[in-house]
Amino acid sequence: MVDYCFKWNYADNLPGEPLTADEAATRDAAGEEYTAIMPPRAGTTSPVLVTPVWKSGVVAVTFLDDPGRKATEYTFMRKTDESLFLARVSMWTYATDEPGLRLSDATTNETVTYREDGYVKRLVKNKVEHFQETVEYNDVPIDTNWEPIPTFGDYRSIARFERGEQITNRVP
Repeated sequence: MVDYCFKWNYADNLPGEPLTADEAATRDAAGEEYTAIMPPRAGTTSPVLVTPVWKSGVVAVTFLDDPGRKATEYTFMRKTDESLFLARVSMWTYATDEPGLRLSDATTNETVTYREDGYVKRLVKNKVEHFQETVEYNDVPIDTNWEPIPTFGDYRSIARFERGEQITNRVP
């Protein structure tokens, strides 16, 4: 089951303004922002959040940790009328399990950016050990970075954490 809202409240780990499926579908068709609240991944307790903003060609998929903070976020960019490309993965770690912490409270932040030509840049910032590291790679296989644009309400493929195997967005 998928629920919908406009903006997720990270401080309270709750939907911001709840939306009906019809309201979310209207926003989707107009290219306006909304968030689909997906069930938790196996072994986790927090929902997966899918936030399309079709006007700007971006879909963010946010994986919360058990206390409800942003832990990993995938940023997909629309490349064609039929496809999205996973352009960035951001990950945050925190020193404690305290809920409601902001991204600025994270002890480490890692961002991996991908280009369609196989170039990858990885940036790690560690506030505790006061270091920053950047590594660049070429010729990285990016086949699993491509996704079909999901139909409204069926976000299973883009909302999967493990990226190694492609699945369809269509309900069997």
